[in-house]
Formats: sequence, structure tokens, C-alpha cells
Amino acid sequence: MALWSRLFLKDSISMKRVIPFFVIIVLIILSITPCYAVNVAFKGGPRIKSDEGNFEIGLNGRAHLDVHSFYPDQADPNYSPFGSQLLSSHDRDGFNWRRTYATLTGRIYSLNFKFENDFAVNANSAFPHSLREAWLSTKLGPGQVTLGQFKPYRGMEELTSSNEITLMERPSTSSTGIYNGRQFLTGIGYKTMLRDNIGFGIDVMSLSHFGLPIEGITYGGRMVWLPLDKEGHILHLGFSLSRDTASKDSLPAKIVDIYGGREGISQSLGVAGASPGAPNSNSQSTFSAEAAYAFKALTLQGEYAIAHLDNTHQVNGNTKDATIHAFYIQASWFVTGENAVYKKDRGTFGKPKPIRKWGALELAARYDLAENATQSLGVDPCKTGTSKCQVQVITLGINWYPYQNIRFMLNYYLTEANIGHTSSETLTRKDNPSVLSFRTQLSF
Repeated sequence: MALWSRLFLKDSISMKRVIPFFVIIVLIILSITPCYAVNVAFKGGPRIKSDEGNFEIGLNGRAHLDVHSFYPDQADPNYSPFGSQLLSSHDRDGFNWRRTYATLTGRIYSLNFKFENDFAVNANSAFPHSLREAWLSTKLGPGQVTLGQFKPYRGMEELTSSNEITLMERPSTSSTGIYNGRQFLTGIGYKTMLRDNIGFGIDVMSLSHFGLPIEGITYGGRMVWLPLDKEGHILHLGFSLSRDTASKDSLPAKIVDIYGGREGISQSLGVAGASPGAPNSNSQSTFSAEAAYAFKALTLQGEYAIAHLDNTHQVNGNTKDATIHAFYIQASWFVTGENAVYKKDRGTFGKPKPIRKWGALELAARYDLAENATQSLGVDPCKTGTSKCQVQVITLGINWYPYQNIRFMLNYYLTEANIGHTSSETLTRKDNPSVLSFRTQLSF
């Protein structure tokens, strides 16, 4: 009862935030629709469009409810578990309203817009921190220029919608790891297709989101190429470059890997500027390469990222930098025979419409590794005082789509944080919790 009381209270708080949002939507629609003869459609969410085609506005939403069950690693009697060890089999178990999005999209003549808010955030992330995408865009030359808050153009899995990611968590090559805390930023971007099978995007942004001071800067871009571009047969290649320069008032340039799901354990792999005596501005430079191959019901994909963090630690009184490597390989297969859908506007994969009456069934697996290659007993950018700083995660998943906009996800995580050993130990210090997570996902 206590759990449901907390969920009800959280929902009540969220509803107080939702009501003004929908009042604004209604007022906008009521103020504009008298000026136009309009058509109203409900397929894929309610949408109003003028007969002349100069105005349209639509509403979409998503709700993701997660449930987690943790199984902590058993402490080795030969040495003490390190600090991130789970305290009990019930530590961090329970429900988690992962996402509750309301999304307003539309167009007025050549001006496109999107406003998206997450009502499932905690009390410390109230509006406007709860905004996800909020931008205006318009056609410029052969492409589209976007101004506002959105995702920087870096990484295939990072740019995949949370409604369409194959597993419940993104890998370490995304904002879950290598770009930690920097998923939605404010600035300007431009993307276009040079040819039908080649596209690129560039961006210049502040290291901040709405509700934070406009501080720090990031710039970079991503290019993708489709050597094979046929229905049911796709080969995707791409790469991205970015440089994030943080200041004392911006989001930090740091790499933190979370193993065991959203409610799992965090392991810092380095923070730019963490060294004593570091300057006020410190940077992370990142290169990422990506590849994916889809043949009918089978999809294979992987990404590799290497990041250079400035001024992370000291050696003999001198400030030094650190290098972090991260990569994953992933496979998925639709048992029921659906083909993966490729979205050229994002350069990512989506999910198909089920072709059978009882829905689509997908099996998936991923191996993910992130490591600070600079870490040693004498060099300590991870601040663990150990010889190694590495996290590995194997994720096994089953997805069932009874309908196109409903999905049930079951993930099992086999994790290992390999922190090496201290100078007084001969055994490797490891943490091996396993986690079972389940999600109910609804969208319209």
C-alpha cells in the first residue's frame, strides 16, 4: 500500500504540471482553428491540419513504467567489496516511472516546431528542467536548420528514440556513459541528405539545457552512409566528432557508466577538470564510429568511441589527461518475421508494425564495455586508487509488440565492474550484480 500511495502521490504532482500544459494546447488550437478550414485526424495521435496545408498541429505521448529486481554480488571473504556493492537483495528494487512524455508538434507555413515535456521527473527536475525537445526549424538550402533544445548529432543509439531502442538502456557510447548528462542541449544545428544514401548533421550548442545558465560550449557533427539501401537489406556506416568544453557553471564534461539499468550502480570513468589546479574550462574530445547491418528479421549493430578528457588527475604534481574507450555489439531478431525499419531523417533504426494477429516477438542481446585506459596504481583519473577501471555489461532481452504502439520489454543484465586491485591486494576487485527489469510501454 505504501508503494502505491507513493506512486499515486507522484502521479498527483505530475497531473498538476500536466493540466497547465494541456490548457495551453487547447488555447493555441482554439485561437488558430477559426482562421482556417481544418481537417481532424486521430491516426497516430490527434492531429489538426488546415485545408490549405499551411498549418498543422498534433499531440503525441508516451508512458514507460519500469520494474527492477536486483541480485547483489556476494562479498568475497578474502577482501572487502568496494563501495558500490549493493547492500541487500532488495536494495533499489521496485517501480520507476521512467518516462511520461507529452509531445506537441506542428507546422506554420515553413516553420516547424516541437515541444516535449517529461512529467515523470523528480522534484529536483521540475519545469523547465523537465523539457526534452523544444525547438523551431525551417528549410535552409537542401537541409533543415534547427534552433532550440534537441540532441546533438552524435551516435546511432543516442539518436534512436526511447520508444524504439531495442533494449531498455542505451549503451556506454551514449549519454548513459560517454556523454553522461548531456543528452538534450540548447543551440543550433543543421542536417541534410547530400544524396539519397549520404547525410550529415552539424551543431554548435551550449553545455546546458533549459533552466540552466547558458555556459560551456560543444560543437561537432555526424555523417552516415548507406552502401546498401533496399527494403529488408540495409548496411549503415557512420562516424561522429564532438568537443565539449565545460565551465564551472555548465554541465560537466564527464564519463559515468551505470551498470544494472537506470536504478543500477554508477562508476565514474573520469571528469575533465577534476585535477587540482585545473583551469576553469576543460574539454572532452570524442570520436565515434558506427556500423549496422539489417537483413530481413535480423539486425546487427555496434559502435566504438574514444574520448580524451583534459586535466583529470595529477602525477607527481603535474596535471594529466585521460583516455576512455567504450564499445558495444548488439544483435536482434524478429522471431515473427518483421523487417527492421530504417529512418533516414535520423540515421537510426525504428520498429516495424506487427504482421501477425498476436503481435511481433523480438529477441535481442548486447555486450557493452567501457574502460579508462589511463588508470593504474600510480595514475588515478577514476579516483578509486586501484589498478583498473572497467565496466562490462551483457544484456539479454525479449520484446513483445501486441500492437504497434504497445510494447512489453524484459531485460536481464549480467554485469561486472572490474576495478583492479590496490597495492596491498593480490586479488582483483570486482562487483558482479545481476538485474531483471521489465517495462510496460505505451505510446500514441
